[in-house]
Parts: sequence; C-alpha cells; structure tokens
Amino acid sequence: MLNIVVCDVDNKFLDTLEEKIKDYLSRNPNLKFQTLRFLNAESLLEKDISDIDIIFMGVQLQTMTGIDAATILRQKSEHFILIFVSNFIEYAPLGYQVNASRYIIKDQLEQFFAEAMTTALSELELHSNKINIDEIIYMESNLHKVHFKLTNSDRSLYLYGTLNGMQNKLAQDHFVRIHQSYLVNLKHLINAKNYKATLTQGIELPISQNLFSKVKQRLLTYKTSI
Repeated sequence: MLNIVVCDVDNKFLDTLEEKIKDYLSRNPNLKFQTLRFLNAESLLEKDISDIDIIFMGVQLQTMTGIDAATILRQKSEHFILIFVSNFIEYAPLGYQVNASRYIIKDQLEQFFAEAMTTALSELELHSNKINIDEIIYMESNLHKVHFKLTNSDRSLYLYGTLNGMQNKLAQDHFVRIHQSYLVNLKHLINAKNYKATLTQGIELPISQNLFSKVKQRLLTYKTSI
C-alpha cells in the first residue's frame, strides 16, 4: 500500500492534486494506494508518519510554513519523499534543506507533476529493494525505465525514471556518465580506451566521443583517491 499525504490550506487545490495522483497511479492497476488530506500543518504533525511514502506539502500553512513543518517531520522520519507545491518560488532553496525531492510552482503542476511522481516512485522502489551502491555496475536507460546491472547476475532491477534523475540522486563521486544511455559506477570501471569502457565481469560499453576526456579524467581522479 502506497500512502500519500497532501497538505495545503486550499481545498480546491487539494482536489486537483488528489485527482492527478489518482489518474497517474491508475496506470498501474496492481498498485494499491491511499491519500490522506490535511488542511493545516498541526494535524499532520500529530500523525504517526512512519508508514507515509510521499508528502505533497504547501508552503503557506496558516500558523507555520511548510518548511518549518517539514523540518519537524524529518526529525520523525527520513524515509518519505517530500514534494513542495507552492505559489512562492522564493522558498525553493529552503525546500532542499529538508531534502525535498521537488519544488513545484502550483500553476506549473500540469507540466511537472508526472515527472515528480515518476522520480518519487523510483526512489521508493530503489529504497525498498535495498540496493547497495557498490552492487551497481552500471545503469542503462530504456525508454522510460532504467535497467540496473548488478554484481549479482541473477538479480534484475528495472525502475521507472531517467538516467538524469538517477544521476542527480546518487553520489556524484561514485558515478560517471559515459554515454547518453549509460551511467557507470566508477568502482567497477577498469579502463577507458578507444572510446570503450571496460568494466568488471568482462563488460564493455561504448563511450561517447564528447564524454571520453571527462570519463578518463574522472577515472584517474577516482583511482588516485582510493
């Protein structure tokens, strides 16, 4: 069961947000979910959020800001995905101080909602699969999915999302983009030569010409740091 909180002072906006969530998640009929609605931060802060997966949070919440509320919620749990929805762009930098996944301006919800949900579900699935970064040899984009090549060859993992989204969420010093379609774990990158990447398990992948110099430099920097 996917548990999603929507919290904002505007009832009509919450109607719109819940409808978008329902429409998006209806693409997967096997996924069960529920939304919990809050019109103020105080009611949300009183709730046990240990089973909450995603929180859509407004910024102006009567007696406190959504930033302040999220700060308190983060003290209770680090596991939920936080997405701010607001009319106030000036709060965006503060949002990321409480590990917000996205900060969406309300009148741009139509444009950015689907991407935010896709990223949130991918993060949740990655967490639930308990993948250690060292297990990832490389990631490959495949339409709207990312295939994780893992050290355990018997285990396959496909997540909805993009390589750009994955790259933004993973430790930048562990991964390098070698191609439009490939993101490689430097721990498993043995050599970069003749526009080819040699990885552990005898894997070879192409390196884009425009990325080749950067890949070689990143590999050298990584090897001298360990």
